Amino acid sequence: MGLHLPGSSFVNPNTPLRDALTREAAHQITRLTKQSGSFMPLGEIVDERSLVNSIVALHATGGSTNHTLHMPAIAQAAGIQLTWQDMADLSEVVPTLSHVYPNGKADINHFQAAGGMAFLIRELLEAGLLHEEVNTVAGFRPQPLHPGAVPAERRNWSGATARSKASMKNILRPVARAFSPEGGLRVMEGKPRAWRE
Repeated sequence: MGLHLPGSSFVNPNTPLRDALTREAAHQITRLTKQSGSFMPLGEIVDERSLVNSIVALHATGGSTNHTLHMPAIAQAAGIQLTWQDMADLSEVVPTLSHVYPNGKADINHFQAAGGMAFLIRELLEAGLLHEEVNTVAGFRPQPLHPGAVPAERRNWSGATARSKASMKNILRPVARAFSPEGGLRVMEGKPRAWRE
């Protein structure tokens, strides 16, 4: 939803890069204040487009069904109605690009090593599956960036790799060779079967 610094979602804790990202996040918060002259309140970041982007990313990663509870709640807090059917409709047009737990055997560290969110965002942008004109805490559209060793300035952020590393193709793939042409989320209806004793 544009609420993390680019590429920072899955950097492990207790590492120099995580510490640097934590410091940069704190600095960035102060840059988004009225006093800084670049005021960007949360209410101007979380909107319908950023919510759609988050659900597109959820489908592309084969992410957790817990998000189907969290995202409508976040939307509701922002005054936006988001339904499970909305998410299922998006699932029909968003390819699955990742095989990471819970939809695969790899974990999030493997996903990050394969190119992570920078690779995924670049693929989704190029396929026209993300809204580009959204506000983010970084102050610019979603970008496929990895943080550098010391991300003190934007110039220290590097672009996504051209493709997922060859050894990681079973974890993360480009849109052209997606694991599935759709995200796999469905809304089920009907009466539950009675429990048998």
